[in-house]
Amino acid sequence: MNDLSSMRSECGEEDRSLRPAISSAPEQLRLLPQDFDTRPFIRNDYKRSVRKTGLCNIRKRRRAANLNQYAIDLFTTMVDSRWRHILLVYSLSFVGTWFLFALLWWVIAYAHGDLKISPYESSGEPCVTLVNDLISAFMFSMETQYTTGYGTRAPTDECPEAVFLLCVQGIFGMLHQSVMVGVVFAKLSRPKGRSQAIMFSEKAVICLRDGVLCLMFRLADERKSHVIDCKIHAWLLQHRVTTEGEILVNYQRKLKVSVDEAGSEIFLLWPVTVIHRIDSKSPLYDLTAIGLFQSNFEVVVSLVCTAEATGQTAEARCSYTPNEILWGHRFKTIITREGDGVQVDYSQFDQTVPVDTALCSSRQLNNWSNGNTPISTTKLFPFFKVPSTPATPVNADSDDTSTQC
Repeated sequence: MNDLSSMRSECGEEDRSLRPAISSAPEQLRLLPQDFDTRPFIRNDYKRSVRKTGLCNIRKRRRAANLNQYAIDLFTTMVDSRWRHILLVYSLSFVGTWFLFALLWWVIAYAHGDLKISPYESSGEPCVTLVNDLISAFMFSMETQYTTGYGTRAPTDECPEAVFLLCVQGIFGMLHQSVMVGVVFAKLSRPKGRSQAIMFSEKAVICLRDGVLCLMFRLADERKSHVIDCKIHAWLLQHRVTTEGEILVNYQRKLKVSVDEAGSEIFLLWPVTVIHRIDSKSPLYDLTAIGLFQSNFEVVVSLVCTAEATGQTAEARCSYTPNEILWGHRFKTIITREGDGVQVDYSQFDQTVPVDTALCSSRQLNNWSNGNTPISTTKLFPFFKVPSTPATPVNADSDDTSTQC
């Protein structure tokens, strides 16, 4: 009674993630091992590494400027840039190359005596007709590189250097335009937009499935064009201190996940529930409902797939922190058969319902099931009561704190 009252007074209104439906919970799911800790708990906020949108929440402190690492792979650097930067570079590169070659054309005309300010006398026929100043040289350079065709301005065979520069600018213009168009096309065709159509549930849940505690989350694809060759992965990120006292930030542990009995390869035509069985090989094996609120960790999930329309590989990411995991809930069924097809109600994609669930850890539950741990009938799960007579429904929403714990 005192422990339960102190928990409620410290935490205020009970969180529904700790309050499953208990009207018909069997006795073995309502009993705790004797070492169960019922001290008041405080939920800790974990600074996530991956946002719900899939973007990495990482700020990088750059070392001394080293532009060589970006210049070596300039194409990838530009594709990874923002659209505003790409369009700015796209525009400035064209104008800059036009002006650079305009200076070269102006120098040739100046050396040949075609300009009014030239101290040299012209032989009669100019290198380029009607190139009399820098502005006309710029317009001729733009017409040459843009392959718009010549009007009144045209090169002649008077100057071999002009013919050579014409060939150089023509080749350079084709290469430059190909690279810039390739950058824009690569930016447009990136599968980043395709991965944004992959939905992850806002919350993850922990409940019993076939007598085993499981961590579950739901995902779906909203587009009509499907993704193929889907593989789901999950990691547990948690700070760890070694025996030598070294602090390992975001220590990674792999979580084995599957969909039904299909393993990690998913047939994603409709929403599916991804399951991690909390067994003896799971890093969550000792996690209890109360311990969930005291823990600092992050579950990062990644779906790698291939877009059916483009054949490109895409990745969708999401993460769940302890305050986004509901204990004693399961996802509401949203798939029904209607007529000769299947109907999916995406409006209830994130909806969960409370279910009877053990609040002890999976290790404690397995030990009790195997008869290895004695159970004291005076130690109960919070919000549960051992019935001395046939079980009667208990109202989990009741404010009555007279339940003996």
